[in-house]
Amino acid sequence: MPPLHRRQALLRLAAAALAPSAFAAARAQGKWPEKPIKLVVPFAAGVSPDVVARIVSEPLGRALGQPLVIDNRAGASGIIGAEVAAKSPGDGYTLFMTVNSIMGINPNVYTRLPYDTFRDFAPVTQVALVPYVLVTGPQQPDRSLKDLLARAKANPGAVEYGSLGVGSGPHVVMEMMNNMAGVKMVHIPYKGSPLTDVMAGQVPLCFEPATTAIPLVKSAKLRALAITSPGRSAALPDTPAVAELLPGYDGDGWQGFYVPAATPKDIVARFNAEIVKVLQLPEVRSKLVELGLQPVGNSVEEFARISRSEYDKWSRIAKANNIRIDT
Repeated sequence: MPPLHRRQALLRLAAAALAPSAFAAARAQGKWPEKPIKLVVPFAAGVSPDVVARIVSEPLGRALGQPLVIDNRAGASGIIGAEVAAKSPGDGYTLFMTVNSIMGINPNVYTRLPYDTFRDFAPVTQVALVPYVLVTGPQQPDRSLKDLLARAKANPGAVEYGSLGVGSGPHVVMEMMNNMAGVKMVHIPYKGSPLTDVMAGQVPLCFEPATTAIPLVKSAKLRALAITSPGRSAALPDTPAVAELLPGYDGDGWQGFYVPAATPKDIVARFNAEIVKVLQLPEVRSKLVELGLQPVGNSVEEFARISRSEYDKWSRIAKANNIRIDT
């Protein structure tokens, strides 16, 4: 190859090698984002994760200099929204607001899914812990978790409970409690919330997310027997944690942000930094606490560790209780 052509070839190779770092540098200098960011929420408007997404999205959009456009894709236990997010381009313009049941429980319960938690997504940060409250109707006999477990132990298969459906968060956290307590209750799966029937006394009890349970407990429409957090909640200080009777129990759900797996790491880092800052804003924290949630905002690495740990935990519970949904 003639010297001139050789030099031109070397210059082209050098330019190609520099291109990725130049692209990253351009983003670091504020070139990203240049357009609105799609925020996929796999639930209907008004449901807790959607409410939280809207609380976070406004200040996050201000920090990034571009609005976040919420795209509600409800249905099929979150599977529809998860598939939309998983198949979106990894260009930094898709953010996915999701929950532990979609990322950790569904993959261990459904025989087939159109997404893979670890192959298709990259974790950004955990937004909030979502405790479940074990509630019963005011006319029911159990005054405490100890009373309930004693009754269930004395009458195997006689105590019933409702849930959002097979493989739902309330279902698996109840089965984990039953396993640890050595009791067997009868599961009544609903297609929606069993709360109306619990209040009416048609089914004795259920685990319900704190966001909806707390107002009903405070208005005396339900009685709280326990909460799934490792410790008591400031919103229900008189309600014991399940762990007080069953040490090591932790059944809290959570909400968090992921992005498509191909999203560049520097964009993931920027998302993480800005969301963590938003979660530290007093007005954001107070709104989340009012909903019965515990704000988090951790590192990418810590959230990745939690994602894996949660996946493994619910795998054990699903196998131990033969919880499977054929698809």
